[in-house]
Amino acid sequence: MCITITKRLLILSHAFAPTYVKLPTVQVNRKIRYLRPAGTGSYTGGCIGALDALLLAINLEVMLLQMKIIERSAERRLPESGQENKREKQVREKLSKDRHILKEVIIRTLAELAEGGEWYTLKKAVNMFEKNAGSLITLRTQNQKLKMSLDSMNRELQENRQKRVLEIRSCDFKVASLRDSIKDTLLNARIQFDYTERWLCARAESVDLQFQVAPAAPAPKPEHENCVHDELLRAYMLQIKEREDLLQYWKQRYAADTADIDVRLRDQYERLRVTAARREEMEKLYKLHEGEMRAWLTFKKERAARLAREARLRNAATRIQAWWRGVMVRRALGSFRYLRNLKKIGSKTKKK
Repeated sequence: MCITITKRLLILSHAFAPTYVKLPTVQVNRKIRYLRPAGTGSYTGGCIGALDALLLAINLEVMLLQMKIIERSAERRLPESGQENKREKQVREKLSKDRHILKEVIIRTLAELAEGGEWYTLKKAVNMFEKNAGSLITLRTQNQKLKMSLDSMNRELQENRQKRVLEIRSCDFKVASLRDSIKDTLLNARIQFDYTERWLCARAESVDLQFQVAPAAPAPKPEHENCVHDELLRAYMLQIKEREDLLQYWKQRYAADTADIDVRLRDQYERLRVTAARREEMEKLYKLHEGEMRAWLTFKKERAARLAREARLRNAATRIQAWWRGVMVRRALGSFRYLRNLKKIGSKTKKK
C-alpha cells in the first residue's frame, strides 16, 4: 500500500509538472527543483512551479491526516473486536510499523520540499520498497522449494519406515524359527545324554558283575535287555513325535495368528484412513460455515438480549400502570371519580 501511494504521488507530480528553465536559487515565489524521470528511467534534475510544489505538499499533509484518522478509528474498533490471536497481533504491529515509516518519509519529504525543493527521501523509500517486494518474492519461492523438499523427505521417511517394518517382521519370523530349532537341539541333546548315562550305568553294573567274587544272581538275558532297550526307544520316539506334533501345531497357530493380526491391522488402518478423511471433510465444512455459525450465535445472543429488555420494559410498564391505577382508585381520579360520591354517602350513613 505504501509503495502504490508513493508511486502515485510521483506519477501525479511528474504528469502535472510543466517544464521550466532551471533556476539557481530556491525561494517560495520562484520555481523549485525536483527529480524528473528521463527516457532511460534514471532521475535527472528538473524544476516545477511553486504552485505544483504547494499542491504536492498539501497532498502529503492530507495523507498524514488520513493516516491519523485511520489509526484512531482502528484503535476505537480494537476493543470491540475482543481478544486477538497471535497472527492478528503480528499483522497489526506490521501495519503500525509501515504507517510509522510512511509518516517519517512524508515528514522528511515535506522538510526537503520546504528547504530545497527536493525529495530524495521519497525516492529512496520507493527504491527500498521495490527491493523489499523483490526479496519477498524470492523468499516465497524459497519457502515453496523448502516445502516441496520437506514433503519429499517425509515421503522417503515413510517409505523407509515401511521397509523397516517389513524387515522387522521377517526378522521376528527368523528369530522364532531359530528359537524353535534351538529348543529342538536342546531336547535331542538331553535325550541323548540320558540314553548315554543309562547305558554307562548298565555297562558299569555289567562290569561289576563280571569282577564280583561272591556268587551273584545270574546275568539278565540278552533278549530281556533288547526288550528293555526297545521299550525305551519306543517311549523316546513317542515323546519326540508328541513334541514334533506340538511344534507343528504352534507353527500353524503362529501363522494363523499373524495372518489374523495383519487382517485386523489393515482393517484398523482403513477405518483410521476413512475417519481421518471424514475429519478433514468435517473441518472443511466447519470452516466453510464458520461465519454463518458465528452470525447465528450472535443473532441468538442479540435476540435473547432484546427479549430480556422487552420483558423488563413490559414488567416496568405493568408495575407503573398498577401503581397509577391504585393511586387513581385511592384518590378517585379520572374514570374512578364516581368513587368520591360513594365515599360521601358512606360517611353520611355513619353519622346518622
